[in-house]
Amino acid sequence: MHSSSRRNRARSSHFGRFVGATGVAVALTAGLVACGSSDGESTSDFSACLMTSETGIADRSFNQQAWAALTQLEDESDIEIRNLAKSGSTDYPVIGEQFVQQGCSMIIGVGFNTTSTIEALAPNNPDIKFVVIDDTLENDTDNATSLTYATDQAAFLGGYLAAGMSKTKVVGVYGNQPIPPVQLYMTGFVNGVNHYNEVKGESVRVLGWDPVAKTGQFVGSYTDVNKGKLITESELQQGADVIFPVAGPIAQGTAVAVSDAGGAAASKYMLWVDSDGCIANAEYCGVMLSTVEKGIQKSLYDVTKSTVDDQFPSGSYVGDVANGGVGLSPYHDLDGAIPAELKAEIETLTTGVSDGSVSVD
Repeated sequence: MHSSSRRNRARSSHFGRFVGATGVAVALTAGLVACGSSDGESTSDFSACLMTSETGIADRSFNQQAWAALTQLEDESDIEIRNLAKSGSTDYPVIGEQFVQQGCSMIIGVGFNTTSTIEALAPNNPDIKFVVIDDTLENDTDNATSLTYATDQAAFLGGYLAAGMSKTKVVGVYGNQPIPPVQLYMTGFVNGVNHYNEVKGESVRVLGWDPVAKTGQFVGSYTDVNKGKLITESELQQGADVIFPVAGPIAQGTAVAVSDAGGAAASKYMLWVDSDGCIANAEYCGVMLSTVEKGIQKSLYDVTKSTVDDQFPSGSYVGDVANGGVGLSPYHDLDGAIPAELKAEIETLTTGVSDGSVSVD
């Protein structure tokens, strides 16, 4: 799921495995669409409305992926799309109620912070379809579904890659906030490094997260790029030469710090998170070994297209390595810097994670 040919095969296959339902097979583009809201002039009677965190739809991460999915479908199907970001007193319940009053056909919440709003609105608005991304709904209703991702599987592959590329035998990770989806990434990364150590008889250390004690390095914000840069500089000073920021747009600070430290010329690298960093942040592609991807664009496109076609999927979607919902991006500019042996090992490891013969726990 990292080489271009393997990735293309995965994308042309059926994407999306709904528990208790069948998704719609769709070939999807990888590019992120420029941000902007619908002009409201669509003649369509279907409207998809997206609520996001304060980082908005230009976060170079999962919000942008979600908006790209809707923009793609708007281009293809002439649906109406809208988005609102949390801001000040405009919290998720306010946004959700506003979308209900506007007559949205489908309301989508990005992130676990939107879950309670979705769960409160869905039972009282049976004619509206609801989706929550990156969390599981506790109460089952016919008009609501959730999209979750086994990101620890993809991060496991990223951890193995980082360990294999480290010359100092020290790598670093940090998160934006100490929340379960972020910790899942970080734990998968640590476990991938540990797996490398077991296979290779090495002792690569991880700074920034202890999955047993549940303690580690966090920014304490979703937007503080400078704090991300300072954390990265600190981990670099402690000897880390590959950094994995599980921090959305804050990863921009890591890209700057790694570049300032000499980048690839000095064997200093990073892994991006969520959306392919060489597309989302092309300026710094030269320091990105890969991206630990979460396929929000692909899966949200699938469920929204199903809904437009009056086939709203019941149950919940779980994206994993096996169905292409998570994985590593192509190596892009650093393809030639990664040893062929390491690439082959990651290919084999991907197969093992996919078929269950390799545990990421």
